[in-house]
Amino acid sequence: QDNMIGKHPIDDIFSIWLKCNDIECTSEKIHRSLSENEDIRNLAINQLSDWLINHHMSERKKYELEKKKKILKKYDFEAYADSLNIFPDTDKIRKGNFAEIVLSEYLQSTSGINILVYKLRYNPNVDQSMKGDDVLLVNDDKILLGESKYRGTVSKKVVEEVSKNFGKKLTLPISLSFIADRLFEEGKYDLADKVTYIEENLPKMKISIENIGFILSDFSAHNCVEKHMKSSNENFMIITLNIKKPVEIVNKSFDFAKEKLKGDFKYENRQRVASV
Repeated sequence: QDNMIGKHPIDDIFSIWLKCNDIECTSEKIHRSLSENEDIRNLAINQLSDWLINHHMSERKKYELEKKKKILKKYDFEAYADSLNIFPDTDKIRKGNFAEIVLSEYLQSTSGINILVYKLRYNPNVDQSMKGDDVLLVNDDKILLGESKYRGTVSKKVVEEVSKNFGKKLTLPISLSFIADRLFEEGKYDLADKVTYIEENLPKMKISIENIGFILSDFSAHNCVEKHMKSSNENFMIITLNIKKPVEIVNKSFDFAKEKLKGDFKYENRQRVASV
């Protein structure tokens, strides 16, 4: 697990919110099981709500919101914030986006590979899922390709869904062009060129590619992966995040994010200086 995605964090919210159990690996199963420290849930929700804003909301919309806050009365400002349609209302999409964001941030923390593009900002319809890779982190040496699932409870079927592609053979990313295009549009030409080079030369490059399945659910996730995961792809692992009543943390995080937009939200450029 450490070789594939890095050690569990020791100095951020994940280190105090989540306990890590790296299960002993077999020829057919690589599994990292995460469980929640419930005493830290409110602190985690605060961080999760910031991530929801950052992943869904473009820098332009952040700037516009801060500008409107200075000139509109409270009631008008709240109405304007609602009108931006930053977050999905569809329950399935909310849960799916939440799982993607948690996996992206977790892998960024464990691997040290920066998120180059926040893809949900480019979704033209927030209540529909986006095509392409769920999670894709890339630098000069490694690619982390992730597929995320949210389920209230987990059955064998979910493990099979995650393993359908990843579990048979190494799966290559399909969203490198999307990332390169967005970087180019943002004026990050050197980064765009590097991602383009990786895309064009991927079949012959000596670059590590890891396939990461992620299941966010209750404690049934751990048991189902332990019982049903069977993989012939040595570069495939599953991370389970086992949370009591996971729907509560999803809803509270989105609710808190909405309140932040209407209340004490302040425009900040939260993106890290990225390198590839």
